[in-house]
Amino acid sequence: MSSSAETGMLALDVGSSRVKIGWYPPNVACLSPSQPGALPIVAPSLPLPDPAFAVTHRDRPRDELSQKIRQGIDPFPWQRAHCYVASVYPEVDSIVENILGDQTCFLAHTDLALEIRVDQPDRVGIDRLLSVVAANRLRRPGQEAIVVSVGTAITVNFISADGAFEGGAILPGLGISAASLNAGTSTLPHLSTASIEAPPEPVGKSTSAAIQAGLFWGAIGAIRQVSHRQRQVSSGQTKKEISRQMFATGGDARLLVDHLGIDGSPAKYIPHLVLAGIAITAEELR
Repeated sequence: MSSSAETGMLALDVGSSRVKIGWYPPNVACLSPSQPGALPIVAPSLPLPDPAFAVTHRDRPRDELSQKIRQGIDPFPWQRAHCYVASVYPEVDSIVENILGDQTCFLAHTDLALEIRVDQPDRVGIDRLLSVVAANRLRRPGQEAIVVSVGTAITVNFISADGAFEGGAILPGLGISAASLNAGTSTLPHLSTASIEAPPEPVGKSTSAAIQAGLFWGAIGAIRQVSHRQRQVSSGQTKKEISRQMFATGGDARLLVDHLGIDGSPAKYIPHLVLAGIAITAEELR
């Protein structure tokens, strides 16, 4: 069978709330060269989808979701392409498979060129692992890195100096935290994360402003503290100081990235890190 560089490739990242879809046209599915970019947004040596889009699946009827996905991919000649899927939401898998048919290839942790140093590798979200696969293309050789994904959940994942996934931390995302405040109290309103357009004042002058401040600065503080603790654990094991990098991805990462970093370096924002990991893995499997 021909390679994805010859036929194109469709990559689907089925997350907890959205299906992210990236199209890699024929002869463009190869790695793009590294270009200098202004931080915190970086132009990396990664497979870049052209284009990429997302479809919300949470609370959407199956027929409507299927129609939205079909409408999104119809402009591309995906019927002749390879289709790779990374999913952490099994309820959507049958919809995707029904659309893509025999071309569907669901990725598992055993497909990845990645050492996974945790107790149950098969229980780790494939999106977390693929983000590490992609980050390893950006990570400076011999240096540790942290990948922060800010979506439905926030994950802080640690990469060893030799490129292994060492595990990490999982905490509620901004949306889940906002919904929990509303559901668990009698008077606090439910705020959409879309209402947070800029870093809010830490001293909120209204209930809504106070919730925005808590959501935003609470997430920043949690990520900083977890990454700091991970750094301490690593330094204690290696008995030496190692410079590290931080990469941020996910739907809400752009909100937070200006306030994140490690070892004096700002975090680099990578919009489609999981899709890039899918593309890298697909090329290695061909």
